[in-house]
Amino acid sequence: MLATFFAVAFAAAIPSPPIAIGDPAPALEAVTPDGESVGSGWWSGDANVVAFFATWCKPCHRALRELVAIRQTIGPRLRFVLIEAGDDPAEVRQFLAENPVPEGAMVTTDLSGKARQSWGCNAYPTLFIVDRTGIVRYINHGWGEGSQAKYLRRIHDVLGDTPPGRPAGKTRPVPRGTAPRDLSPQHELVKGVEILRGP
Repeated sequence: MLATFFAVAFAAAIPSPPIAIGDPAPALEAVTPDGESVGSGWWSGDANVVAFFATWCKPCHRALRELVAIRQTIGPRLRFVLIEAGDDPAEVRQFLAENPVPEGAMVTTDLSGKARQSWGCNAYPTLFIVDRTGIVRYINHGWGEGSQAKYLRRIHDVLGDTPPGRPAGKTRPVPRGTAPRDLSPQHELVKGVEILRGP
């Protein structure tokens, strides 16, 4: 049975071309809910997840819960930058008080929309895995059944680990400019909202 992935797409124009696997990660033009800017060394983990989410996006809620579990499995080698869609900072703080996020995560809000534009994000949730050198290694649109296990395997690949269930020495390098086949979800319009579904 095929797993189903969900994402909420928005119609805002994205003037910058979307980044590709193998590209250097763009700068992060976002601030914390308390108004602090993101520094230049945000990719200091061995693997780094940049996750675009919205407080009102139901698939994002599931993604954040499961990213907490992934962080508990991997430990401190994995770092998170969570970029919220740009809601009122007080609402974001309230959301964070009621919903756990991965340990050590840097939470920012994209009030200007510049982060979405520079990263080519046009649906929530959208997640990027960036390696220790600042190179984008994986891009994932949407979240649903089976996403947690697949994403955990991708992080193990970036770390050079052998994930559970895979023979040693069988990590899968990803060539520049290519994406795993399951990163091309089908578009479907449901009650006026674009939903992304994938295998």
